[in-house]
Amino acid sequence: MFRLPEKIKQDLENYKNSLAEMRAGRMSAARFKGIRVPWGIYSHRGGEAFMTRLRVPAGEISAAQLAALAEVAQKYGNGLLHLTTRQDIQIHNVKIADTAALMDYLKAYDLSPRGGGGNTVRNIVACEAAGLCAREVFDVQEQAVALTEFLLRQDNSFNLPRKFKIAFAGCSRGWRSFRLNDVGLLAKVDNGEEGYEVYAGGGMGAQPRLGQKLEDFIPARQVGAAVEAIKNIFDRRGDRKDRHHNRLKFLIEALGFEEFKRLYRAEFARLMSEGGVVLPEIKPPRLGTEGEAPAGGGRDYQAFLDYSVRPMKQKGYALVTLRVPRGDIAAATFRTIAALSADFPESEFRTNQSQNLLITWVKQRDLFQLFQKLAAILTDFLYPATLLDIVACKGALTCNLGICNSPGLSVEIEKMIQAEFVGTEVFKKLDLKLNGCPNACGQHPVGKIAFYGLVKRFDNRPVPFYKLLLGAGKKGETIKLAEEVGQLPARNVVVFLREFLARLEEKLKRGASLSDLLAGEAQELAVEILKKYEQVPTHAESRDFYIDWGGQEEFSLAGIGPGECGAGVIDMIESDLKDADRHLAGAAPQDLYQSLIYSARALLVVKGLEPKNDSATLLNFKTSFIEEGIIAYRFKDISEVALSILKREISDSEARAYVRELYEEITAAYRQMDSSFNFSLRAEIRQEAARVAPAEERVDQTEILMDLRGIKCPINYVKAKLRLETM
Repeated sequence: MFRLPEKIKQDLENYKNSLAEMRAGRMSAARFKGIRVPWGIYSHRGGEAFMTRLRVPAGEISAAQLAALAEVAQKYGNGLLHLTTRQDIQIHNVKIADTAALMDYLKAYDLSPRGGGGNTVRNIVACEAAGLCAREVFDVQEQAVALTEFLLRQDNSFNLPRKFKIAFAGCSRGWRSFRLNDVGLLAKVDNGEEGYEVYAGGGMGAQPRLGQKLEDFIPARQVGAAVEAIKNIFDRRGDRKDRHHNRLKFLIEALGFEEFKRLYRAEFARLMSEGGVVLPEIKPPRLGTEGEAPAGGGRDYQAFLDYSVRPMKQKGYALVTLRVPRGDIAAATFRTIAALSADFPESEFRTNQSQNLLITWVKQRDLFQLFQKLAAILTDFLYPATLLDIVACKGALTCNLGICNSPGLSVEIEKMIQAEFVGTEVFKKLDLKLNGCPNACGQHPVGKIAFYGLVKRFDNRPVPFYKLLLGAGKKGETIKLAEEVGQLPARNVVVFLREFLARLEEKLKRGASLSDLLAGEAQELAVEILKKYEQVPTHAESRDFYIDWGGQEEFSLAGIGPGECGAGVIDMIESDLKDADRHLAGAAPQDLYQSLIYSARALLVVKGLEPKNDSATLLNFKTSFIEEGIIAYRFKDISEVALSILKREISDSEARAYVRELYEEITAAYRQMDSSFNFSLRAEIRQEAARVAPAEERVDQTEILMDLRGIKCPINYVKAKLRLETM
């Protein structure tokens, strides 16, 4: 079971201090964003409420943790919990003032949102049945948990060029994970030794990529070094400025896979020569006892046995999957499910990548009793891993990037499927993924049928639309991602699906192969049917087309804004530069002074500096940027000018010209900063600095110990990076 590292508990104190500074007005909300997002705290649309995303490593979660999450969801959130496609659990509608108290409470249960957002190592996912499945090569869950504990102790895990996702799979059936994450680890046995195939550069998003094989086999004991080597190359070489092309997959494309592999192997060899990365031992598997599921009555119980129950490889035990529609479950229900552990003391819980909850280690002889209790708790939990088990992101309900209300559409599709398709061939064999925008939180690149939201304009009004994709799957060694087929208005998605599914059902009943259908004929069929449903009537003819599912008001993009996934150092810089520009437009001397301070502070973060007051800001800026030749030496008197502005000892025009030139100089330096936070010095600046500045004294660098205790993220990371560059 995962144990939250002490370092994360200690770092929480730094978050609390920053929160207090922001609430007291001593730190802007924009700058604070660069601190809160790597703690997994995201703004809802409108910025008035927040979401916190709790890590659940490999989906393993205890009854006590379920109850703790229910407690904070009721006390600080909206009383709902949301299960994600990365096995995380989210709490929504949290006040920013309550985030520290929420984290304080949960740390006692080894739960934290640290790394739940931003440019960080995200939650490590693993097979939902790891350690329990008869088809797995070996159990990968505990190694995924152990790797999580290791990476959470590394400062650079929270200040990467972009988010970094890792997946473990116990067999090739988990291709959606190990081929579509930054790092994928596929269990393999070579000459009797457990280990992994290693894949790198996979990812979903608007530009999905399949990961490429980096290692045909590494022993399990070396997996920590392999992942750390990939992460280190990404950390050093990744592009921190271009947020649209700074995932690992884009770095690999820029370098070429062979060059990336060369860099990786050199870094891996270095790490191994220094002792490698030692992870905790994997716990031994539990043993089962014989037993069979008791007979019970009713159609629902049979559906429970047919769809929700799978035998574990440990004889006499089963795992039970509870379908959680759209991943949303009430806190009170969560607490009641957690309490089932009292009736079934051997049971354990897991989340999976389809937004569902699993109960494992259920004795087969207890299945009917468990079903009866679940039926009294839940109204809609049957039929996981079917067409009804729709994966849907939060969409425009809460997400800043969401275009369409994907959960609202999911509700309507579920009604149609339950009424017309339960038990059919399409019901058993197809899956459906919904996304509110082209990003892939709802996993549309791996859907057999998938939609993602967009907007089009008709009759001079915005209309919610969806792009249709078909055909993701694996046949032999060939993996195919879903392909775009066409688009249609949101209002017609349900009627299109009804006809499309009915036509597919006819073909499957006649013996057609699903994989063959999806490879060709299904696309032709979809194009044919789309022609009937792709048109949008005028507003006068049908106002419904101009209203999204789940809404009553006419559709608009109000509330949509920039995503926060990449928030970090760049956000802190741009926040200060924006504030500097805003104050520069002010009329009062205090405005000019504030503009000067914000300008001087903007780039200090990349030098690992965190001044506590204005005087320290100016001194740090002079030492690290002016005397280093990055900023023109004519600004060497910045402290004196700042004081003169406050005392009104220089004219407004003179002060304004100085502050504007400083702002433009710093903005130009920021634009020239490379993706690794290095500055390209202009020749005239180097010459001027060499001529005027005093000779730099050489520093004895034989002492390499560095104490970073008490230094907040991301400052601690930058300090360590700068020190390493001098070694």
